[in-house]
Amino acid sequence: MFDTASMSDFWLRVFGLYFLIAGIGVFVQADRMAGMVTEMRESFLLRFFGGVLAFASGVLVLATLGAAPGGEAMLVRVIGWIALIKGVFLIIAPPALMGVYEAFVARPAMMRIWAVMIALLGVGGLYLGLTG
Repeated sequence: MFDTASMSDFWLRVFGLYFLIAGIGVFVQADRMAGMVTEMRESFLLRFFGGVLAFASGVLVLATLGAAPGGEAMLVRVIGWIALIKGVFLIIAPPALMGVYEAFVARPAMMRIWAVMIALLGVGGLYLGLTG
C-alpha cells in the first residue's frame, strides 16, 4: 500500500487512515470526549507528550515532503503545519488550546457531526493517496 507512493500520496494515505479511524472512534465515543479533555487538562504529562507527538509529526511531514508541487502536496503541508502548531501550543500554551477542545466536546451531538466530517476527510485522503 505504501511501497511506490510519492511522499504526498504516502502522507495522504497515512492521514486518510488516521482520520477515518479517528472519526469512527470519536463518533462511537462522543459522550466520553469531555472526560478525555478533562484528563488532558489535569495531566501535564498527557499535554506535554501530546504536544511532543504533534510537533514531531508536523516536523516529520514537512521535512519529508520537501518542495513537492501540486494541490495534494499543499493539503499535506497544511496538515503538517496544523500538527506542528498544535504541538507548540500544547507544549508552550496549553490553556489556550484546552479551551478550544472544551468548546468542541461540550455537545456530543456536535462531536458526532465533527466525527463524520473527519471520517469523510479520511476517505478523501485515502482516495487521493491511492489514485495519485
